[in-house]
Amino acid sequence: MGSVQLPCRSIISLKQNRDMPNIYDVEMGGIERLKAYDSVECHLVLYPYSRAITSEDIAFYPFEEYVKDVLSQQRSAYVRIQSRFHELFGLLLGVVIALVFARFKPEDLLSVESVVSVFGAYTIGKELWDDIERMLIEITKSWKVRYQESYYPYHLEKHTTLTYYSYLAKRQRYGISSLMPEKIDFIKQSNSQTVRMCFDMQDLASLAESAGHILSIHIEPDLQEDLEEGGFLFGVKLSLNRRLLGLVRSFELFQSISRGERGCLNEEGEWIQGTVFYRKTCRCGRIKCFWAKGILPGEAIIEKWPSADESDTGMRAQMLDRRQEVGPAQHQKKG
Repeated sequence: MGSVQLPCRSIISLKQNRDMPNIYDVEMGGIERLKAYDSVECHLVLYPYSRAITSEDIAFYPFEEYVKDVLSQQRSAYVRIQSRFHELFGLLLGVVIALVFARFKPEDLLSVESVVSVFGAYTIGKELWDDIERMLIEITKSWKVRYQESYYPYHLEKHTTLTYYSYLAKRQRYGISSLMPEKIDFIKQSNSQTVRMCFDMQDLASLAESAGHILSIHIEPDLQEDLEEGGFLFGVKLSLNRRLLGLVRSFELFQSISRGERGCLNEEGEWIQGTVFYRKTCRCGRIKCFWAKGILPGEAIIEKWPSADESDTGMRAQMLDRRQEVGPAQHQKKG
């Protein structure tokens, strides 16, 4: 365990907006050190503990809007990744049938029967692949070598002139450079929301700042008090990847904030405060090998969340400021 070290600490920060307390900005820091990797994957999940709040009261901007645009066939910064595995499997099955004819009935290789058989095998193979893929994922899910699902159904369209103007506008909006992942996925469940992002570090090579804005989490204003009082889980997974000859070696890190405290779950599902769970994996395509794992005590990939006392003090100061601003205006209206 002593040989396992983080490239930098507090990579992800969750910051409550002082002017609009129902908005939380998520930023990624340590960019200079992260540039040593070929890509960085960042998965975020928010789960409020208050039963008054559901996923309909939460919005992950801008990725929720990007995915909605894609699904409604509107223009978006992201487009759906077209999988070709089912076509390749169908083609492979068709080739096998053609080889069978060539071996045992070479005189019928170009006959109508042969052509129909090959085309039928190709069509059936395409339809069967989804079932075979699900079966492989289910069978190998507890193995050290697993067949993984595809994490990212959407990828960023190539940069255009308008894209660069949008970067400038976001820089002015957030006061910090905005980071656009190369690939994304957005998952909306009944009580939580999850976004998966993969950043190509070559896209960040020219970034001069040490941190960048990833996304904003918006909570319905009238439910802000429920979120503060009930608490929430903010989970982070980071995967620091290096590529070599088609293989991707990854250093995966897991940590969460639960009711203001940082920690992680061990393999028995026990919460251990002030720790990071790590895995070392190797991937080739969709086949992933898990070869090392453990707990890193006293480490952090998430910036410390303000304590309850600090948060309450900040909120009271904001409320006092608002009363001072709104009070005279209301008094004038009444007068």
